[in-house]
Amino acid sequence: MRKKTFFYKLGNIYGTLGFIALLIGFILILIPSFPYIWYSVNPSATEKELERIYEEIYSEHEIMEESREIFSLPKIDTNLPKNPFIKIEKIGVMSPLEKGDDYISILTKGSWMVPEFGDPINSEKTIIIAAHRFGYSYWSREERSVVSFYNLPKTGIGDTVSIIWDQREFVYEIYKAEESTYITDYDADLILYTCKYFNSPVRIFRYAKTVQNSSVL
Repeated sequence: MRKKTFFYKLGNIYGTLGFIALLIGFILILIPSFPYIWYSVNPSATEKELERIYEEIYSEHEIMEESREIFSLPKIDTNLPKNPFIKIEKIGVMSPLEKGDDYISILTKGSWMVPEFGDPINSEKTIIIAAHRFGYSYWSREERSVVSFYNLPKTGIGDTVSIIWDQREFVYEIYKAEESTYITDYDADLILYTCKYFNSPVRIFRYAKTVQNSSVL
C-alpha cells in the first residue's frame, strides 16, 4: 500500500514537472512571435512606435557644437552592395540604410539615418541611426530579425557595427550600452537606438567609436 502511495505521489510530481516544462517550452516558442501577434491585433502600435522613434532624443545645441576628428576613408570595394546597409554581425542584422526626411517610408524598409547629423563620408557630426524594434505585422520573423533592431539589446561593449556606404565598409565598436529617454553621450562617432517597449519613452542606445587609425584629410 505504501509503495502504491509512493509511486502515486511520484507520478504526480513528474506529471507536474512535465506540465511546467511544456508550459515553459510553449512560452519560449511564443516569445519570438509575440511582435507579429501583437501588431496583428493592435495595428496602431506601429504608429506609436514611430512616434517614439521620431521624438526628440537629443539636445541640439550640445550635439551640433561637438567637434569631431576626421578619419581617412576605407578603400572602395566593388564587391560590396552599392546601396547603403548597416550590418551588426552579433545579431544577424543586414538592414537597408537611408538618410532622409521621410522617416516613415524609410523605416518600412530598414534603418533610418537622421538627416541633420553626420554620415560615414561627412563625419564631422555624430551619425545617428534608428530602426523599429517591433515593426509591422506583415514582416516575417526572419525579416524582422534582419532589418530591425529587435535584438539590439543583445549587443554589448566590444561588439562591432559596420556601415556599408559608397561601397566602403566603415567599422565601429560599441563602447557604451544604456537605456534612457535621451542621448547622454555626445562623444560617440555612431549612435544606434530603438524603442524598448511598444508604448514607452525609454529607448535602447548603443554608442560606438570608429575602428580605424586616425588620419586628418
